[in-house]
Amino acid sequence: MLTWLISSKPFQILYLAYSWVLVCTVWFAGYLLAMLVSIGSRRRGEIYNSFCRASAWVIVMGLGMRVRVEGRENVPRGEPFIFICNHQSLFDIKLAFAFMPGNFCFVSKEEITRIPIVGSYMKTAGHIGMPREEDRRAYVVLLEIIKKAKEGKSLLIFPEGTRSPDGKLGPFKRGVANIILKSGRRVVPTAIIGSREFLPRESWLCHPEHRDIIIRFGKPIGFHHLDKVPREESLIVLEELRREVKKLLGEEVGAIRELPLQSDDKKAVAPQATGEEVRG
Repeated sequence: MLTWLISSKPFQILYLAYSWVLVCTVWFAGYLLAMLVSIGSRRRGEIYNSFCRASAWVIVMGLGMRVRVEGRENVPRGEPFIFICNHQSLFDIKLAFAFMPGNFCFVSKEEITRIPIVGSYMKTAGHIGMPREEDRRAYVVLLEIIKKAKEGKSLLIFPEGTRSPDGKLGPFKRGVANIILKSGRRVVPTAIIGSREFLPRESWLCHPEHRDIIIRFGKPIGFHHLDKVPREESLIVLEELRREVKKLLGEEVGAIRELPLQSDDKKAVAPQATGEEVRG
C-alpha cells in the first residue's frame, strides 16, 4: 500500500514541489552564507566550493536519499586528481558534491554557467562551463581546465558529455584524454548507480520510490604525462577509462532497488562549510 502511494502520480507531483522548495531554499541560503563568510578572504573560491558541497549534502539528505559509498579508500589523499564519472541524471551533480571527498572543479556544459545567479556562483566556486561545439573557444576552455589541474585543483568530469538516454555508458569525449595526459594527474574512475531511476532524463518528475543510490570509486590510474597527445594514445586512454567505469557499473546499471545500508554508510557526515578543505 505504501509503495503504491509513493509511486503514484499525485505523490510524485507533491514530492517534486517539495524538492524544488528544498533545493531553492537550501541553495540560496548557502549562496548568501558563502558571500558573507568570504568577504575579504583570499580563499573565496574554496569557501564557495565548500558551501556548495554542504548545501548538496543537506538537499540529498532532505530528499530522503539512501546513499551507499563504496571504495572511498581508493580516493587519493594529499594530491590533486581527476574524477571520471558516468552521467545518467541531473541529480548526479548533487550526489557528486555531497559525497565525493574534497573540493574540486566541476566541468559542466556551458549553458549552466549562463543561468543568472547560478552561473555566478559556479564561476566563483571555480567550476568551468565547456562549450558543446568543438571550436576555438572550446579549445581555450580546454587549456584553462588543464591549467587548473596543473596548478593543483582536482576535477570532476562527466566524459560522456551529456546524460545517458538509456542508462548505458556512452562514448567518451577525446578532450578528456587531453586533460588527463597533459595535466599528468591520476584518475579515479567513479560510478553513480541508481540516479536514473530517481530522476530519468526523459521525465520531469522524480520517482521517490527509487531513492537508493550507490557511489563507487575505483582504484586510481596513472598515465604518462604528454605535452602533445597523439590520437592513438588518447583513444587508448579513453578505452581504458571507459572499461574501468563499466566495470564499476557492472550489471547493476539501471537495476538498483531498495538496497540495505551497511553500518559504515550510516557514518556519513555533512562536509564542513569552512573553506578549510584539503586543497585539490
